Amino acid sequence: MENSSETISNEIRISHEPWYRKNVYKWISYDLGNTIYSMVVVSLVFLPLLQILYFERDGDGDSAINSANFAFSTVLLIGNLILATISPFLGAYADQLKRRNGLLIRISMLCITFMAALVISAFTKSIIVILLIFFFANMFYQLGLIVYDSMLPFITDRDKVATVSGTGVAIGYFGSFIGIGLGFALAPIFGDFVIKPSEGVFELGYIPYMFPVGALLFLLFALPIVTLKEKDREMLPKKNDELFEEVKNNAIDTAKEIFNYRSMFVFLIGWLIYVDAANTVIAYMTPIVQIGLEFGDSGPVLIVLGIGIIGAVAFTYPVGKYIDKNGPKKGLTLITIFWITALIIAFFTNLELTNGTNTPEWLVYVFPVLVGPALGGGWVVQRQYVTELSPPSKVGNYFGFANIFGRISAAIGPFIWATTILGLNQGAGFSIEMATRMGLVFIGSIMLIGYFIIMRVDDVHEIYLKGGRAKGDGTWVDDNNVVIYESKM
Repeated sequence: MENSSETISNEIRISHEPWYRKNVYKWISYDLGNTIYSMVVVSLVFLPLLQILYFERDGDGDSAINSANFAFSTVLLIGNLILATISPFLGAYADQLKRRNGLLIRISMLCITFMAALVISAFTKSIIVILLIFFFANMFYQLGLIVYDSMLPFITDRDKVATVSGTGVAIGYFGSFIGIGLGFALAPIFGDFVIKPSEGVFELGYIPYMFPVGALLFLLFALPIVTLKEKDREMLPKKNDELFEEVKNNAIDTAKEIFNYRSMFVFLIGWLIYVDAANTVIAYMTPIVQIGLEFGDSGPVLIVLGIGIIGAVAFTYPVGKYIDKNGPKKGLTLITIFWITALIIAFFTNLELTNGTNTPEWLVYVFPVLVGPALGGGWVVQRQYVTELSPPSKVGNYFGFANIFGRISAAIGPFIWATTILGLNQGAGFSIEMATRMGLVFIGSIMLIGYFIIMRVDDVHEIYLKGGRAKGDGTWVDDNNVVIYESKM
């Protein structure tokens, strides 16, 4: 008789041993901690740090902004392309571990260490060293997210997964507020960071000290996950070479299927373009406000980010309810209206008119109210589209492939932004401030291209709600496997 482990092969069986609700809190606490990294390093201060360092090296404001944009985008490009390649393998490797928190904490400690090491920017002006430190900090941050996400099904009951995930996102927003609060707390001690290219004012202020303080807070909130106990799983681990071969073949098979499945393929292409524009706005929010809208000081940036987060918390849920009822196609139209309206308001904020007066500065606090739910709603739209277009047995594969497209988008978006600003500044002769402002027009145009591509995708929401399921070949069937809809693409 075959051994039971051979019979179940690699299937996972969840034991009925008791485990405790506090494990969920430990998992959520980590979400809060890594959000501090994202806000402090990626969203708030690293790009301004580069801009200031390039100005101190070259002494030219426009050149400093363009050089920093390209340096930042290049690091993100390389990192995201690497992540797009190794993410499936790390996820598969993590699935082989009975306890993933050990791997997660090791990766996180590396991220925290490199994050804290960015304090070196207070003592050295070596841009290469600082870029390398950021590269590794960001890589380990992203790798940690892969392991962290894979733990979710094994730290809560099956029917509570969505609730715990949503709670993690909500608590994560508090991590963003902590990051913003750090800026307000450190500014009176070390001075504000200021960037005014037209005046030649580039002041480092509190930037270097955000990194070690933020790293310490990340560590404090991440530590509870050390004692997290996942549900027991009995499984037969695979050898690394077998695992590599399986992941590779699975990726190739899924890619072939998607390329021949026009609805999904067109959606992914359109989404790559659309989310590229959305992510670029978020990644460059600090220079957009400081440079493009000419506020200079970091205070308005912190407030704008805070308002955006509040907008996301307050309005993403009702946007999600709207999408549940009306489908992702109408949902995409709604959030596109949010995005385009927000970009228009931002463009006309503090804009000097021909009569020498400026449009109202207070508009800077209006557009982020729309950006928050537009960003949050965008991820709801993506998940809903992929869910409705995917065969039920391959949802995980399709989401994995969608994430690869997301990585590619995150890689090329900043590079396109840097090229656009350089072209408008050096080629078209706009000031760096106006070039950054004009970049919003370009972003809006790219977003609309992605939107109109996605609008070609079949709207199968009603079919999905009635129990229809995709087969992955352009048809949808009912419970009796009878075709009830054929793609018009």
